[in-house]
Amino acid sequence: MLSTAGSPTSADLAEIIFTQVAGLHTIDFGQCGNILKFIMEPTPEGEYAEFCDVYFRVYSMVSDTVDSNWPWLPARPRWTYLKDDHILLVEKRSLIHEAPFNHLSSIFGLFLHGFRVHDDNPVLTTISMNFQLPSTYAIPDMAIEMAAATENHWSHEVIVIGECAFAQDTDSVRRKIKHEIAGHPNILMVILVVIDEHQPYRSPGRSKVRSPDQPIVIAGHTWCHLASVRFHVWVRGNEPINIDVDNSELQACGTLFPNRDMGAADTMIEKGMVMMRDCIATVCQEAAPGSYITAIQDSVVAFCPNWNDLLVGVKLGVWDTAYHRYRSWYDSPP
Repeated sequence: MLSTAGSPTSADLAEIIFTQVAGLHTIDFGQCGNILKFIMEPTPEGEYAEFCDVYFRVYSMVSDTVDSNWPWLPARPRWTYLKDDHILLVEKRSLIHEAPFNHLSSIFGLFLHGFRVHDDNPVLTTISMNFQLPSTYAIPDMAIEMAAATENHWSHEVIVIGECAFAQDTDSVRRKIKHEIAGHPNILMVILVVIDEHQPYRSPGRSKVRSPDQPIVIAGHTWCHLASVRFHVWVRGNEPINIDVDNSELQACGTLFPNRDMGAADTMIEKGMVMMRDCIATVCQEAAPGSYITAIQDSVVAFCPNWNDLLVGVKLGVWDTAYHRYRSWYDSPP
């Protein structure tokens, strides 16, 4: 762990790696440095990166170094390591990226807490926003896990995952989701939120962005211009969720911005919540046979989001993103 004397640079963290792995000649030090540089240095044009040919030792070393020194980081990254493909996906956290699942997690938290009022319910559900999924090297933007433990029963399942794509290639996020489903085929619901800008951000030194409808413009340059916020929701059928298959019974899309049309997405999320309720009741019965689960089974499920509040959070995230992009450009050397 670094001392508190000063904030380390990517070079400092690279030096830590060299010290820690002296004698391990198979480590690609240059690749470690490139990954740490992306994580450490403010590069608003690179809020997401994909590193290829990353072998497990490199991933493990960078991961351990970041975990040991994360208080020094601008923001703790989320990453996914596709071990079979040797690909490391790194996402930087931001207010705009976090906004959708900050809102949804509060709704799901209240919904799930309602089942804890039953004294004989042995099932515990947790919502996490920055923890690695069991048996995978993936950190989703949101995960809901369900666990039960009694004298004669133990179970643990990931039942919902949520991902947000902002300033990154949607295909890479979909690949991450497929990886998460492969590791946890009993997932009941997947929510993907795609936040798009009118065009990818470029600093003033590269190109100037002009738009007609209220972009954030400072010194004649557009720093962030929200184009759309779209939701994609999948629920499980008889087989594991397949996000490549169109099935109106198991998949729905919705638009929050610019023109709100969330009816189908709302309905599908509520369907997923019903599946969560029924799954909790089933596991409760399995873990504690004879327990009274009728109250759980008969509980009313209603998905009642306040999309206006979420949109306020997204718009605040736009201003925050614009400010950090401007400061990063302003503080960068000429």
